[in-house]
Amino acid sequence: MSAAGDDGLDEIQGIFFEECAEGLAVAEQGLSAMAGGQVSADVIAGVFRAVHSIKGGSGAFGHMALLAFSHRFENVLDEVRGGAIPPDAAVTGIMLGAFDILSDHVAAAQSGGTPPADAAMLEQLDKLLANKGAAAEPAPAPAEPAPADEFGFAPVAVDLDILDDPFGFEPVAISLDDLAGEPAGGWTVRFGPSRDAMANGGEPILVIRELERMGGQILDADLSALPPLRDLDPEESYCVWTIGLPATIDEADIRECFDFVAPDSLIDIRRQETAPGAAPPKPEPVPEIAPLPAPALRVVETSEPAAPEARPADAPQQTIRVDLSKLDQLLNLIGELVIQGSILSDRLAPADQERVELPQLARLTRQIQDNVMSLRAQPIRQAFSRVPRMLRDLMAATGKQVVLETIGETTEVDKGVLEKIGDPLTHMIRNAVDHGIESPEERLAAGKSAEGTIRLSAEQKGARIIVRVADDGRGIDRARVRAKAIEKGIVSPDAVLSDEEIDNLICAPGFSTAETISNISGRGVGMDVVRSNVEALGGRVEIHSVPGEGTSFTMALPLTLAILDGMIVRLADQRFVLPLSNVVETVQPVAGQVKRVSPGSEVIELRGAYLPMRRASELFAIAEHQRRAPEESVVIIVESGVSGLVGLMIDTIENRREVVIKSLEDNLYPIRGLGGATILGDGSIALILDIDALIVSPGFNKFAPKGMAA
Repeated sequence: MSAAGDDGLDEIQGIFFEECAEGLAVAEQGLSAMAGGQVSADVIAGVFRAVHSIKGGSGAFGHMALLAFSHRFENVLDEVRGGAIPPDAAVTGIMLGAFDILSDHVAAAQSGGTPPADAAMLEQLDKLLANKGAAAEPAPAPAEPAPADEFGFAPVAVDLDILDDPFGFEPVAISLDDLAGEPAGGWTVRFGPSRDAMANGGEPILVIRELERMGGQILDADLSALPPLRDLDPEESYCVWTIGLPATIDEADIRECFDFVAPDSLIDIRRQETAPGAAPPKPEPVPEIAPLPAPALRVVETSEPAAPEARPADAPQQTIRVDLSKLDQLLNLIGELVIQGSILSDRLAPADQERVELPQLARLTRQIQDNVMSLRAQPIRQAFSRVPRMLRDLMAATGKQVVLETIGETTEVDKGVLEKIGDPLTHMIRNAVDHGIESPEERLAAGKSAEGTIRLSAEQKGARIIVRVADDGRGIDRARVRAKAIEKGIVSPDAVLSDEEIDNLICAPGFSTAETISNISGRGVGMDVVRSNVEALGGRVEIHSVPGEGTSFTMALPLTLAILDGMIVRLADQRFVLPLSNVVETVQPVAGQVKRVSPGSEVIELRGAYLPMRRASELFAIAEHQRRAPEESVVIIVESGVSGLVGLMIDTIENRREVVIKSLEDNLYPIRGLGGATILGDGSIALILDIDALIVSPGFNKFAPKGMAA
């Protein structure tokens, strides 16, 4: 096959693995819902369709181990869907284990690695099928060997059933009477594979067997296109099959069998009219599934999901797959357009700006940018959906009881960020269960309920996504944390640390308070991974703990906006950009309005209240400006998610401008306190302030990269 053909097949196979990832996410969400007691027909059908789609594509690309396992898994799901196997806790537990093996099979197929060992799980799946009430047929007695002839040769029986295979497909017995005609009122399917189907890795026989498994019968095989033997190409397909299926089969299920068939194949699906005088087929009753008892883990969603937009039943959603790099390129081009608009704005007088309709151009640019960003945005529910199942495993390992509350699952996050917060979220949940939530006995002794609560929330604040994991457990034992840090040499014994600094010690590399190493914790890599991964995204981690009441871990992640509204401010001879989303108001101080309450802190009086104030010159260690009189400066009241309202003293305000965010991580290195940089209209570079991170510490040197001077 040509190189171009190989490239095309690789591209199609890449799409298949993307669909596998989506199917695995749907299956995991559905199985987790089933484990939580939601055993509706829709949930079960969703899991079945996801596994069915994975199975359908695996054979087309030659992933036989994945095909074999997904087929056996699908058989069990089909029986659960039909009501023959009750979806109780034991069955759901086995299916969750099968899902793990299926995920490993997909990963092995994608990487070309060794398929996982699945014999034990296949045995459990087979037992589920065998123990649904059907009696096993006795094995036939072995046949007597035929006598040897006069030369001493004895005939040997050879099984020539080439349809029998190791993938669990059962041969279908068809009599001549079955082939006599089409079933009345049923479906007739004509299937002619693409001529190049087998050359491109397709397996037409798998489609036919899938139709047979649904109750189909081969009515005819048209071999008229078959050439003479000398002209026959073994990699081409010449047959056209006619297959009859019962009327009770849904057309959508039939069409699913052809999901991975080449588009130039012959696929003709028609319903036959009911024979004269015959009664229409009686639909099979839908079995009722008894609800499961409430499990130890309860999931409470405290935010209503947005209602889906109404769409006619016959108007399917139209989608197209786009490489994310193309969207990134488009976003960068929009950013360059904004920079050019900024240059024009600086060079043109206000009257000229109106004449060339520069404000209208800026609005159109922002609309384009918002639409491109919406293409990349996905609900954070995809990351949250893994938590309930993880909690069940942790509860089983620790003997603790947990109620999970989720808030803001519909909050949209950039896909790139969403893919990278899985590990930090996992570590925070494990830390909350292992170290935060007490045992039922401890909680009852402390006057709490036996069940602990973990609240998982997400919300958008300005240009940040705030993801928080909060528990109502014992809180951080600061004396123990400090002692462990001294023991491991992380801090010196005479170090004077605030409560906040002690809390942050749990994010130090190698730190752990666990006495023994277990599958859950003890190796000192959990919270260190959380902080490093989040900071690599340009975000930050905040810890707040109250002894006896609980601990909250907050991830402040960038919204990945390419453009933001900013206020250009000047400090000494340098300009900075302050995001307008943080600005509440600006104040020109008068004499006595700013007061020093201690050697290292000041406040500003505003309408009878006192707000803490920080001098930007101190934060950036600009010595010659640190003693500038407040009356010669401007105080901007900013809102911080950490400290509330805070005054930030700067020299002057220049103007308001849309700016393009350029990542420091991509071009230099991440620096806490700075959210990026931008290019202004005159070609100069201005740093974009991260207000929340900047005002946490009184010294900018704490934001400098490790090993570098401030």
